[in-house]
Amino acid sequence: MSGGTQKGGMREGVQVVKLGEGAQRYELDEEALRRVLLRQDVRGLPVVVVSVAGAYRGGKSFILDFFLRYLKASRYSQQTGAWLGSEDEPLQGFHWRGGSERNTTGIHLWSEPIITTLEATGEKVAVLLMDTQGTFDSETTIGQNSTIFALSTLISSVQIYNLTGNIKEDDLQHLQLFTEYGRLACDSKSKAFQTLLFLVRDWPHAFEHAYGFLGGSTLLNKRLQAKVNQNPELRQVREHIRTCFDNIKCFLMPHPGHSVEDLKFTGCLRVTDLREQFRLALLELVPSLFDPKHLTPKLISGERVTTQDLFDYFKTYVGIFNSDEVPEAVTIFKATADACLLAATREARELYSLQMEARVRDNVSVSNATLTAWHEAARDQALRRFVGKKKLASQADVDTHLEALKKELGARLSQYLWNNDIKVRDTMTFATEAYEAAVSSVSAEHARLCLHPQDLDDLHARALQQALEVFDAAREVLEGEEDDRKLELICRLEQRYEHLCVINEQNNKNSVMEAREVYVRRMKLEMDQSGVSSGRLSTHHRDAVDSATTSFYAKRNISTRREDDPHVARLLQDTNEYFVEFEKANTNRNKMALHAAENVYNNYMVSEWGPQMCCFHPKALEDLHNKGKQMALEQFLSNRVDSEDDEYKAALMKNLGIRLTDLKEVNEFNNKQAAEQALRLYTTLMDKYSRPSAVSILVIPFIIKLFGSLPARHEESKDDAIREFMKWRRGANYGNDVHFDRLVERIEEVFQTIRHPFLAILRETGIYRT
Repeated sequence: MSGGTQKGGMREGVQVVKLGEGAQRYELDEEALRRVLLRQDVRGLPVVVVSVAGAYRGGKSFILDFFLRYLKASRYSQQTGAWLGSEDEPLQGFHWRGGSERNTTGIHLWSEPIITTLEATGEKVAVLLMDTQGTFDSETTIGQNSTIFALSTLISSVQIYNLTGNIKEDDLQHLQLFTEYGRLACDSKSKAFQTLLFLVRDWPHAFEHAYGFLGGSTLLNKRLQAKVNQNPELRQVREHIRTCFDNIKCFLMPHPGHSVEDLKFTGCLRVTDLREQFRLALLELVPSLFDPKHLTPKLISGERVTTQDLFDYFKTYVGIFNSDEVPEAVTIFKATADACLLAATREARELYSLQMEARVRDNVSVSNATLTAWHEAARDQALRRFVGKKKLASQADVDTHLEALKKELGARLSQYLWNNDIKVRDTMTFATEAYEAAVSSVSAEHARLCLHPQDLDDLHARALQQALEVFDAAREVLEGEEDDRKLELICRLEQRYEHLCVINEQNNKNSVMEAREVYVRRMKLEMDQSGVSSGRLSTHHRDAVDSATTSFYAKRNISTRREDDPHVARLLQDTNEYFVEFEKANTNRNKMALHAAENVYNNYMVSEWGPQMCCFHPKALEDLHNKGKQMALEQFLSNRVDSEDDEYKAALMKNLGIRLTDLKEVNEFNNKQAAEQALRLYTTLMDKYSRPSAVSILVIPFIIKLFGSLPARHEESKDDAIREFMKWRRGANYGNDVHFDRLVERIEEVFQTIRHPFLAILRETGIYRT
């Protein structure tokens, strides 16, 4: 069984080192390593790294998953053995499977470090589990196997050498090969590696050496014993192993049972799947590694390694193993010394960052003088920390790193000043935005700023206060220190206010113009084309002024009505000036309407009158006048509202009344003329008939005859005269016709005048006595 990653979840084995190609023989996935080691919850914690290495298909991932199960269990379960879980609980964690092919390549770390508290000191540590690719498969070289094993051993605090069946001589020789890099890294003060645990799987000789640490100890002593007559090469192998590790142990593990060879095996603890002896061995092995009183923190040069340190060591070692040649001892030693210097530098850098971050708050700016003072204090503490840190390096290298650290921290000040300036500018931007938001909150619905000047002053004061509150919330200034950036902000906002005043003034003027247009449109809409009365025009004017002022205030962001509003005063002045023009135009329209109505009257009267000599019965003339007056009135009121107080309508009626008086005089004259002409016709006809010759007048018979026919001739001539009179008459005929009656009366008078001479003759002759 071997391992890989578990897909489909956040918790899984993450590959951080894999085999590369070409010159890049090993690839470090820094991003994946960062996600594991530089998590916020474990950042800065000391690490305990337990690695499992050995031949492929040896069950490394399988045993790691039991480690995970223990680490995830409660403290009570750990102490009682219940951490093994229920019998039906499948084994989860690092991916593992049965078979003959390898399942893990490179180096994998469990994605979630487990935080545990050391029992002795109460200190929190981050426990990391490492799974390595199996050695001696058919796809990797001995050099690659050596590098992966050496890298995992350099990184781990406990290296578990996973073996199957026994500790054989070639296992020891392979171990010597794998740890050669460690031997090169050794110095006289410490050993290269910490703890080595030989984990012998499927131990078949429990009758010789019992399962567990007890039997493992006796077996290990036997295998590592150096004998006097032993081959020098074999003795050297054993001496090398002992000199590379601080602590070497061995654990003999029984076979888990043949169920593990089944592809359907899931790792359940039921007796049918795992042997009881295997379960008991787990209860001994796992707590010996991970119980809080047995945890082994990672050390380098006697200093505890933190998660950040481990990240640096990973990069350093992978870089060394990627070099063109197998490194010499000095190269490895220098790499380790450089890693120590990097750790000291990082610790000093982090102290500086902690000191600065404790003072420098996100989104809060300070003066450059204050920031520089903070930097100098933090820099001095960081440099003292670097100088006081134990380092595995020459003084020359220490001095070089110290100078580099000073330059770096100096550059950090520039960065802080730059960031501080960005924060100041952002704060001023946010404050300006707060000012603009306060202004926009008033003008948003209208999409433009239009206020009474006093309201704009009040708005500016409120917006400035809000802007300064935003600025002050993100600004830290020492007491008594003058904040030039705040003064700059105030100056900028005052300039903005001046600009707003210009905009507001222009928008007020535009609003006055638009309201004035409302007045004009309303007046034009209300005014008839033929004009309106003065009273109605004044009413329209007042209504239009109300509409205009209402429209103006509707365009104001705040419809405050103040007596001292210069823009309203301007609007009223403009409407009054327009009203004067409307009055003039209305007077002209009314005159034109009067003229048009009188023309209608005159045209109608002329069309009905006929020739100038025509005349009417007085009542017919009244009818004609009333009809013409109605037509004129309809014409006059066709585009206007009839109103009792319409002085122009009254004027029309007056003018038509005067016209009627004139027409009556003309009609009276024409009636008289028509009567005179009719009377003359009658007289002419009667004279022509009744005027006898000089001879015939003496003839009495002729006179008698003429006198006898004279009444008939009178009637005929009277009819002709009446027809002549009626020829000039127009309109309907009514009774009580003065002119007609007078005509008839005068005809009768003329008839009597004509009849009288004949009657006198006849009386003289005695022919006519009565």
